[in-house]
Amino acid sequence: MTYEAKQPIYLPLGDFLDLEFHLMDTKAGITPEAFVMKLVQRWLAVEKERLALLRSGAATRGFQWKNIFLPDGTRLRTSHRDSVEFAKVAGEHIVAEDGTTLTPSIFANRHAKGRNAWRFVWLRFPGDDYWIRADQYRSRFESLQIKRAASKMAAP
Repeated sequence: MTYEAKQPIYLPLGDFLDLEFHLMDTKAGITPEAFVMKLVQRWLAVEKERLALLRSGAATRGFQWKNIFLPDGTRLRTSHRDSVEFAKVAGEHIVAEDGTTLTPSIFANRHAKGRNAWRFVWLRFPGDDYWIRADQYRSRFESLQIKRAASKMAAP
């Protein structure tokens, strides 16, 4: 066994105990130290990939949906009544769980007709922990574009 230097990270005792008891119930044999180490490694890998995409200016692969770009690995979700469906951007296509290649509109309307995909499709970008409705993301993107254009016009 080789020596590996470690640095302690302090958690509030209540949070640590909550984690330890949860792991005992759900992942027998996993210590909080090992769990946190894996968690940090996974988070760093995803975060580094996300930042690399941002720094490069654009992802090399993904799906262009009108004025927004969905990078490879973006997850899509829609629901109708009690049915929830997922799809993922793979390469330059959106692929449903059953392997069908589709557009956002077809994805939103697989079990209902006349639904606006911007309102019924939720997006989860690679490295993000949250879902955002497509129309909300589009609005934020458009606002950001307007701010960037205004700042370029104001710059000497």
